[in-house]
Amino acid sequence: MPMYLPILIAVALHGSPVADTVPRLDVARECRAEVDDEPGRKSCIDEDNRMRQQLEKEWQSFDAADRRQCGKEAEMGGASSYAEFLTCLEMARDTRDGQNAENRATPKDRK
Repeated sequence: MPMYLPILIAVALHGSPVADTVPRLDVARECRAEVDDEPGRKSCIDEDNRMRQQLEKEWQSFDAADRRQCGKEAEMGGASSYAEFLTCLEMARDTRDGQNAENRATPKDRK
């Protein structure tokens, strides 16, 4: 068994592959949960489909680890929205950008 240990560790640590495309979410389910009337549901679905289109345009610009993490969060409850997915990715990116800017600042720039 000890000779297989490095292989087991390598397999366990290997991250899951990152999708090259935006995952499909069940936005109709989310809209049914949020909106009572049919016109409102249709509007909700249309808006979320617009968010998906925006996400598709920006998909490759987001960090692979963030895409993975936000994708897991988006699918966690079963019902999810592209608006929430996109917001998660933007917040992760903005947080990382802010941390990088802070790390680049010289000591006299920090207060």
